[in-house]
Amino acid sequence: MLERLFSSKTRVDILRLFFTRENANFYVRQIARDLGRDISGIKRELDNLERLGLLVSEKVGNLRYYSVSKDSAIYPEVKGLITKTVGMQGALAAALKNLTGLRQAWMYSMNAHAPREGTGAIPVLIVGRVDLAALNETITRLEGELSREINYTVFDEGEFERRKTDADPFVTEVLGGRSTLLIGQGDGV
Repeated sequence: MLERLFSSKTRVDILRLFFTRENANFYVRQIARDLGRDISGIKRELDNLERLGLLVSEKVGNLRYYSVSKDSAIYPEVKGLITKTVGMQGALAAALKNLTGLRQAWMYSMNAHAPREGTGAIPVLIVGRVDLAALNETITRLEGELSREINYTVFDEGEFERRKTDADPFVTEVLGGRSTLLIGQGDGV
């Protein structure tokens, strides 16, 4: 089953698209346009993913819309793999890791959802002396790729350590709550 699931770049791109926008419906030409791929290759991969049970389709008028099948037996595992590798978490980590001066990056949540769930803005805590122009450019590009707003807070290492020592409510909540360490070590800077 895994050979059929991850044997092509087009399939991985389709999975990333669907699993980072789980509640969306897409039709073939829309997917081909979004991914910059050939329609016939997209259709072939959609058919494979539908046969695997990861996608379902519905014909509306003359268009067939595809969406994620949350009833699939392997849905939670595939969602986790996509999220950690090429999904939101993976995309954030990959883009941020190249920023000079970055020591840590956390994706966090201050509500009932885990950091990568829900549809609102993605909150990110950045620790280090990063070039803010480069960070803003990276975040703007990611927002376009993920179709999600990203709200980020930046602390230099000294400020972060001071806030940890003073039990600052914001830092305490991020470190002790629903958070995912994207870059760095979890035990401090």
